[in-house]
Amino acid sequence: MRRIAALAILLVAASTSVAFAQTTQLDAAYSVYLTGIPVGRAEVTVELTESGFVASGSGKTSGLIRLLSKGAGSMSVRGTFKGNRITASVFSGLLNTSRREQKIELSVVNGFAKGYSIDPPQRDPDNKRVPITNETRTNVVDPMSAMLALVSKGDVLSPESCNRTLPIFDGRYRFNLVLSYLKTDQAATKTDGYQGPTLVCQVRYVPIAGHHPEGAAIKQMAENRNMFVWLAPVAGTRALAPIKASVSTPIGTFVVEAKRFRTSTR
Repeated sequence: MRRIAALAILLVAASTSVAFAQTTQLDAAYSVYLTGIPVGRAEVTVELTESGFVASGSGKTSGLIRLLSKGAGSMSVRGTFKGNRITASVFSGLLNTSRREQKIELSVVNGFAKGYSIDPPQRDPDNKRVPITNETRTNVVDPMSAMLALVSKGDVLSPESCNRTLPIFDGRYRFNLVLSYLKTDQAATKTDGYQGPTLVCQVRYVPIAGHHPEGAAIKQMAENRNMFVWLAPVAGTRALAPIKASVSTPIGTFVVEAKRFRTSTR
């Protein structure tokens, strides 16, 4: 359940299309629900300049679910890019659950995960995880840098802005999030900072490495056709950012929805 909830939050963190002519900051706060019941919250801040970016995010469980499974996490990344290509990034993540704390450090240079560390390492007593190799560490992005993809021309709310694959490596798992256009919708009127059209993208999870191939949760996510992300334009830029995400599970539907979605420039 924790992995599925984390995937819902990751859909928010890994689906932004960005273009800008000045320093732009996105400040967003999200609430997490399970079948309408509040179970967590998250915040994301992204600052973009002409040559690089800094992003940070945090989230934690809340409400009744915290009595059953405590969880919290934070992520940050600093990187550089040239044109529409990220040339380097340094990512750091800290995950806390009822069972343990895990710290992740990851650096990606020209698409290759050059260095990464996990403390403590992933547990694999049966040695059944699909191995992380140099090949699976090639042509990847870290979880937060996945949100930076240039929309170079045309309408930012064009269906084509949905149609792309995010090759993500977070130091533990290598997977693709395959996005495809579903429809155009309106943002919820209760969101502070944005009301207007959004793109609704269907999302497919494709495991590549780092996972147990026979794991029940992995199979459920790979077979799940009820995962979606809503993208909204960032004021003053040619950018789209996630304003909502939804993941259906056997115990109900996780929804991550922005309560605050504000942008500023300088």
